[in-house]
Amino acid sequence: MNLKVTDFTLALLLLAIAAAMSIAALSFPPMPGQAFGPKLFPNIVASGFAFCALVLIRRAAKAKALKLGVVTPEWWNEPGRRGNLAILLLSIVAYTLLVEPVGYLITTFGVMVLLMKRLGASWRATLIASFLGTAVTYLMFAYWLRVPLPPGLLAGIVR
Repeated sequence: MNLKVTDFTLALLLLAIAAAMSIAALSFPPMPGQAFGPKLFPNIVASGFAFCALVLIRRAAKAKALKLGVVTPEWWNEPGRRGNLAILLLSIVAYTLLVEPVGYLITTFGVMVLLMKRLGASWRATLIASFLGTAVTYLMFAYWLRVPLPPGLLAGIVR
């Protein structure tokens, strides 16, 4: 089964995504009263994608491996790896479906606990990292960046 994309193939995909992001950002309206607007962040990310693509193309050229395709990664047949991948992908879907009704704090904490325990972290490390990760990102987005996050079940308790 061929699952790992070659560096050159990934580079071309990154360049295509960067171009699409930049083109889409052209349609964003300017922000009144600000020197920069909503186009800035997508263009910064697109620039990062393009830079990474160029690094991958250079690396592939040095290795004389400028070919399109996919190869089987070594880890694919290791025990538990496919399960980890499935749990990661399902947790992304579950997070997307649950974050609005359940709320950012509970959903983020729960997904972090699930993923860290699956990867073998101790309960102590899992709970501390999940709590701190959730709290720091919540404070950063809700208070510093003023991005409204869904309160879900904690409506009335959290802002």
